[in-house]
Amino acid sequence: MSTAAAVGVTFAAGGFQASGSEGAVSDRGGGTHDKASLTRYRLAPGVIKNTSSESGLNPTQVHGVLGMPKGKGPHPVVVVLHGMHPNCAPTPDRADDGVAPRAVKTTWPLVCAAEGEEKPGLGQGYLRHNAGLSHVVQALTRKGFAAVSIDVVSAEYWWSGEANPTKGYTQLIDAHLKLLSDLNKGIDHGLDIKGVKGRIDTSRVGLVGHSRGGGYVLGKTAGQRTGLFGAVAIEPAEEAEKPPHRVPVLNIRGACDEDTGPTAGLGTMKDLARSGSTKVAADVRLAGTGHAMLNTNLEPTRKNGSVGDCRASKVAEPDAARDQVAQLTAAFMDQAVHKATAYRLPAVAGPTPTGRNLRQAGPALTFRPAGRHTYTDPQRIPETGSRQRLLPKVPAGLPIDKGGQPDL
Repeated sequence: MSTAAAVGVTFAAGGFQASGSEGAVSDRGGGTHDKASLTRYRLAPGVIKNTSSESGLNPTQVHGVLGMPKGKGPHPVVVVLHGMHPNCAPTPDRADDGVAPRAVKTTWPLVCAAEGEEKPGLGQGYLRHNAGLSHVVQALTRKGFAAVSIDVVSAEYWWSGEANPTKGYTQLIDAHLKLLSDLNKGIDHGLDIKGVKGRIDTSRVGLVGHSRGGGYVLGKTAGQRTGLFGAVAIEPAEEAEKPPHRVPVLNIRGACDEDTGPTAGLGTMKDLARSGSTKVAADVRLAGTGHAMLNTNLEPTRKNGSVGDCRASKVAEPDAARDQVAQLTAAFMDQAVHKATAYRLPAVAGPTPTGRNLRQAGPALTFRPAGRHTYTDPQRIPETGSRQRLLPKVPAGLPIDKGGQPDL
């Protein structure tokens, strides 16, 4: 299982496949930039302040996948948050840990195994789960958004004390938005990402999250973010707080979700619809869709092809499910930023979507048939790196509990 097909995603080698430009965010200021781009970036690790320890510090990687669309812009931003999964590659004795053979990873001996270190179940590779959602970034880019999928592992992991996820996600989103704002000003932080100056509008922000990332997106702090124009929660693992969102919100849940369950987010969306704070509280269910299959860093199904309570014959092709989620997310965000009076979303054959806007008297939500799109292999996305810092340096001697995974 070392080929691209083995992880169940349709890849276009080295680039985008045109998916049409109808409804895309319009260029502003004239002129064109003929090529869309997709770039993995990394800066020096740092710390955020979200733990119960005396210092409050938690180490974090500063990784992202940035998609820049065609057109001069400036383009509104969408930030994509992954879920909480194993953060270090498994050792050979734990090869069935659910991590895909071709997962995108790097090394970080501070929290994963160092060379020659033996710790049961803890490998050397630090998994870049943000890259596992690059298909969502690419779909958003095709709709005219400057989209970025960021590393948010430290929001949840207890490496130096019990973590406060809300504080963690918020600080990490703020840090990467600061990076985008700097890139827009021509401050590159040592990264080789060309053609971005003057093209990013960080005053307009959309939020997308999968699993625990989706739970944050539905929460109070996310809903109150300045400049927020839309939110998409994908199979959310939720917090207890009720959402206060005043912008369009879409909840996507998988009928075969083996983690958060087939009704993930539904109750929250019903509460949001009843609150009357937004005109769009949309809920969509995808047939045959599981949880792990939506991130290419993870094994999409059991070895027998089943997922959750669904036998193999009822499970959608993982690449089709990922494509459906990516297209739904991008189309919804496009219509949200344009303040659509009706929502018409794409329906890919296989993981058939069903759903509606739960807010009575709100804009109608319908579906239209859509063809399949292809996406760049995450392993082949060009990468640029720098040792410059976006966040404070990890202090020498900071106590670290390797493998400090919370019980999620």
